[in-house]
Amino acid sequence: MNFDINFNHQSAVDVLSQSFHMPLPLLQSAVDEAQNNIMAPRALIFMSALTAIAVVVQGLIDVRKPNGQVVPTSLMLLAIANSGERKSTVENVFLGPVRDFQQQQSLIYQSQVQQWQVQHDIWSTRRKAILKGINKKAGQGQPTQDDEQQLLVHQANQPVEPKAFKLLYEDSTSEALFLGLHENLPTAGLTSSEGGGVLGGRAFNDLSKMNSIWSGDSITVDRKTAKSFVLNGARLTVSIMAQESAVSDYIKRRGEASRGVGLWARFLVCHPQSTQGYRVRLNGTQSWEHRGYFVERMTELLQQNVVLLQEPAREKQVIKFTSEAADRWHKLFNDIEQAIRPGGQFEGAGDHASKLADNIARVAALLHCFEKLDGDIALNTLDTAIDFCRSSSNDFLKLFMPPPQECLDADELDNWLDRVRNTGERLVRKNYIRQHCPNKLREKNRLDRALEVLCRNGRISFCDVGRSACVDVMPWFLHHQPLPNMPQYNKI
Repeated sequence: MNFDINFNHQSAVDVLSQSFHMPLPLLQSAVDEAQNNIMAPRALIFMSALTAIAVVVQGLIDVRKPNGQVVPTSLMLLAIANSGERKSTVENVFLGPVRDFQQQQSLIYQSQVQQWQVQHDIWSTRRKAILKGINKKAGQGQPTQDDEQQLLVHQANQPVEPKAFKLLYEDSTSEALFLGLHENLPTAGLTSSEGGGVLGGRAFNDLSKMNSIWSGDSITVDRKTAKSFVLNGARLTVSIMAQESAVSDYIKRRGEASRGVGLWARFLVCHPQSTQGYRVRLNGTQSWEHRGYFVERMTELLQQNVVLLQEPAREKQVIKFTSEAADRWHKLFNDIEQAIRPGGQFEGAGDHASKLADNIARVAALLHCFEKLDGDIALNTLDTAIDFCRSSSNDFLKLFMPPPQECLDADELDNWLDRVRNTGERLVRKNYIRQHCPNKLREKNRLDRALEVLCRNGRISFCDVGRSACVDVMPWFLHHQPLPNMPQYNKI
């Protein structure tokens, strides 16, 4: 299987709309329903759902890759969408149940803290009484062994302070995040639907520590004014939705540093095509039936996370692949590795490529667990993960290793020329293209360079009709049908 990052010019929107690659009825129905109701980019919706799944599942399972290595199922996700794409609305559809559950647990926690405070006050009073008795006897020269033993027993019965069910961190410093993982729930999600705050905040200061948590390693957190601690077995999913300007600004400021320590290489990136201008509602009826089923499953998994408060070191279920899926994963791993060579698809992006097969295994395990599928991870579930990660890889490369400007212009122009193709016409005057194509491409030299790229790629060809320079937008029909007469092309 050739890991073609271009995927025949398809974006994440195209890939995820192919239902035959998603044998996941619970997830697909919820995504379909959200897309119908919100009309946001489908890839944005899918990534939001995957974020919620990763946050609630990562503390419960690990995945055994076909090479035998057991790794966490935590993810790092970046969705880039500008204002008006309904990022917050989409995120709330899937993370809303997590926030609601966390709020319910917060009320329980507050009640537990009140009870604990009373018990601790009583315990402290008794401790002071025992110490007072020891001091009195010691001052009188009397033996205190029995009192000391009583103090030891009393100390062992000190009321344990309850832990907070803190699963989502949205405006947090790295210090608070790590301390929360240490003292409370050992699994968390660092999320933001307006990621400029996260990217510009202090939570991203400890990049190397985040890398270690993603890999399942222990980290040491040193503190100046309090006792340092070691964080073992923590799980952290990072999900950022941000506008292009915020991401570009971050890359300019810290992109080289964060890429150098391997942070962005771990990210699954989504930069979907905008749906603005196409969100035409055919009827006013909206149903959220399938979201209800999604919430039910999320609640089941969240209840399992509550157990981690008392048993943070609880052994996780390890999910593995069927032999058929394992064979596919091994071949995919080798294809990716070979694509790092000079001239390969991942030349210069070895950091990203080296984490890609790992991410695919994680996504497959998350989908398998969420859907409550029997047995090991099947081939069709792995294929869904491959399709999603393939499109994410394409978006990653566009973001961190953008092609020359003329290639970007050519892609945009080709999308615009699809409007001509959709009418069934083949020929369009070059002057018409210059007058009506996207504004930024109308400068002659820039347009000519974009057209030359499309011509080299076989997307167009040039011809003259009379004294008019024309463009054939479907040259692949050249040998199958005669060139049509030039239409009276005034409108598209």
